Amino acid sequence: MSKNSWANTARQLGHSVETRFDDLRYSLKKRLKYDQPLQIVPYNGYGNEDSLFIRGRVLEEKGTLNQTSQESLWKNLTAAYQRFDSNEVPGLKLIAHFQDRTFNATTDEEGYFTISVPTPDNLDKTQLWHAIDIEIPPQPMLSAATAPVKAQVLLPAPDCDFGIISDIDDTIMVTNATSLLAMAQLTFTQSPATRLPFEGVAEFYQALTQGNSASKASRPIFYVSSSPWNLYDFLVEFMQLNGIPPGPLMLRDFGMNAEQVFQSSHHKHKLAQITDVMSTYPELAFILIGDSGQYDPEIYAEIVKARPKQVKAIYIRDVSQSAQRTDAIRKMANDMGEYGIDMLLVADTKVAITHASAQGYIDQVH
Repeated sequence: MSKNSWANTARQLGHSVETRFDDLRYSLKKRLKYDQPLQIVPYNGYGNEDSLFIRGRVLEEKGTLNQTSQESLWKNLTAAYQRFDSNEVPGLKLIAHFQDRTFNATTDEEGYFTISVPTPDNLDKTQLWHAIDIEIPPQPMLSAATAPVKAQVLLPAPDCDFGIISDIDDTIMVTNATSLLAMAQLTFTQSPATRLPFEGVAEFYQALTQGNSASKASRPIFYVSSSPWNLYDFLVEFMQLNGIPPGPLMLRDFGMNAEQVFQSSHHKHKLAQITDVMSTYPELAFILIGDSGQYDPEIYAEIVKARPKQVKAIYIRDVSQSAQRTDAIRKMANDMGEYGIDMLLVADTKVAITHASAQGYIDQVH
């Protein structure tokens, strides 16, 4: 048997085991009923003049994960375990309410749901965020009520001049993603209150989203990361604590399927998510921000070649500490120059701020 055949067999076996285990647990739950409230986890969505899109997940409630800067190692490890030991609820019906209309959705085998809402003509287009109410109606498998939630959807104003798409790990948050051991240590032993942002990121991103004196509308920001959806609440809280502007987060599902161990590779995931955002706003250009450690430059270069008119500039934080990697990125930067796009490899946020200010993307940051 070839190496690929062995790999395919292992993937299919892993998927089969995971599916059978989930099916057994779900069957027992349906028979015994969910006797505790469930948890609706809405993810910030986005939309355009045609549709608004919301994604989320329904999980078994495990209590609130309240972590502070003073938490013990054990408390942080316990919180991390709870995030990754999530019990999804498949086949559950949900109802979304927006203005005077109602929309239905059903969770998939991993507990995820997607809701698409036609954008009303009378929606206030000057408002960046809009709330959609989501609830779980009574159904046979439930014996306890679940609290409804409000999902937030981002809708850029028609006169918005550009948007921002940013990586998270080692771009806004110190992660050490080039070292799996160091990254795991930070992920499992620290809280949102103790994780460190890179200096100047909050000020830079606030300036970018607020616009300059000539811009008429707030600019949307989108975050694309290969981190799993299990870390969604962690990342949102980290951003709130550090004054980093909110935006839709596009994370990754770490479940198995029959074709591959993880649902998508780092490269494919980021490329697909960025392409989806740009396709949603075909007339809007974007500033792309990433780091040198996880092939952001290569992904952004692909985007430029496919959609050169939708990229204004690219900022890459240098975290690789490799002369060979630096040379490769500088070559890519030269190639981007042929499209009239600046790709800057920056040692710190100040360099990006200086360039953005000189280009008129932002007012001077003090």
